[in-house]
Amino acid sequence: MPTERRRIIFSDQEIVSAALSYCRSTGIPVPDADVEKIDIAMDGDCGLDLTFAVPSPELSDQVSLDADTLLNALVAYCRVSAIPLPKAASKRLEAKEGALSMVFDMCRDRGSVKCTLAA
Repeated sequence: MPTERRRIIFSDQEIVSAALSYCRSTGIPVPDADVEKIDIAMDGDCGLDLTFAVPSPELSDQVSLDADTLLNALVAYCRVSAIPLPKAASKRLEAKEGALSMVFDMCRDRGSVKCTLAA
């Protein structure tokens, strides 16, 4: 059974933009400050920690997103940015060599294509 794999690799700026937009649209509190540091878990789960340059040590300076939330944020970012995404595909995050990518695996079911042999 043939399988197609597609990968979209995101820049750090795109990841930050996707995460902040998603947080604001879903009500996840985000400090009103610039992002100072981005940390992507490279050891499997691909979670994200954003550290903000807050003006006071009493303010919360970090927002953490688990892999599922980050995946949803990147899918929303792609839709807003008119980046086409396959509908019938499994989606997952993968971190390699310091870059975060969204990977799509599409399998064709047996019997979904009919062919006939010429006589």
